[in-house]
Amino acid sequence: QHYFIQSNLSCSEMDENPFADPKDVNPFMDPSVTQVQSSQPTVSAGIDDPFAPSLAEPATVPVAPVISQPPPEQPPVAAPGGGYNNAAAGYGASAPGYGASGGSGYGSSFNSQPPRQYGNEENQQKQKLVEDEFRKREEDLERRERQLRDEQKRLEDARVYGDRVPNFPPIPKFFPCTPCVYHNIDFDIPPEHQTTVRRAFYHWQFTVGCYVMNFIVCFGMICALGTKAGSMFGLSIVFTGLFIPLSFLTWYRMLYNAVRQDSSMRYMLFFFCYGFQILVSGIAFLGINKGGFMGIISSTSTLEDNKALGVMGILCALLWLADTLIAVYLIMQIHKTYRSTGQSMEKASGEFAASAGSNRNFGQAVLRSL
Repeated sequence: QHYFIQSNLSCSEMDENPFADPKDVNPFMDPSVTQVQSSQPTVSAGIDDPFAPSLAEPATVPVAPVISQPPPEQPPVAAPGGGYNNAAAGYGASAPGYGASGGSGYGSSFNSQPPRQYGNEENQQKQKLVEDEFRKREEDLERRERQLRDEQKRLEDARVYGDRVPNFPPIPKFFPCTPCVYHNIDFDIPPEHQTTVRRAFYHWQFTVGCYVMNFIVCFGMICALGTKAGSMFGLSIVFTGLFIPLSFLTWYRMLYNAVRQDSSMRYMLFFFCYGFQILVSGIAFLGINKGGFMGIISSTSTLEDNKALGVMGILCALLWLADTLIAVYLIMQIHKTYRSTGQSMEKASGEFAASAGSNRNFGQAVLRSL
């Protein structure tokens, strides 16, 4: 106890400032300060817990009352059926308030909708772009696959049909007849001349249609007029059965081989035979009486006996006129192609002499004819 008192005295002495002025007044010894200090409750020296709560109550600060505000109104969302979905916007269906039961609070319909997630829309757009890109790649792969398939078929045709197996006209397998010639424009004809050859092929088909139409009208004439139209019907049978295969073999097939083999001689033979076809189409358009063709002249004379057959004859005459005009247009286009490929009469005569010399029978026939 003596040591404790002595240590307290020494600590009190150490608290004094040895350099202080003895006449200086301590501001903390002012009566107003000491009065306030004396009013504070004293804490026992035995309690030295820095984490203990303070015994003095803090001064209360006045806080303004919090007034709950309703959430801002949201515009109604258009429903898939065309109306407005009030539940998605947060409004009840039975009261002007927000609650589903008509109260002023927030209803379950407002809280049932999840918050709008903008990240999902961005992900959907990215997914859509990826799907579009994948679809484009898939279409490109399909296009390339078709090209490879066509090329493979072309090579297979070249290997299988190297001996040029006939495939035209396309006759069913159960038919007793078989195709006569090999016909494949895509395989035989160069790409720059395929359009010209196809037009000539379409014109040949149109010419076949004219012959068939002419035969039908002449058949109707013999059915309606009897033996009076016998010569027309008989000649129409001859022209239809003879000129259809001859037109294919003489001028269309000649053009096909001329373009495929780049032969001046075949070009010249084509021009000769095609000119004859133009002449026949022109005569058919005129339609001489009892000449086997239903043209303008024969149709007008048939109108007196049967108006229906006369009208059909005029239609047939118009078909022959169209056939003639198409043939004139095509021969001009083919002549331009003939000139652009560097063909000439000299080449044609040289090819003719070479083919005649190589064919012993042909050469002997020409010598006998001379």
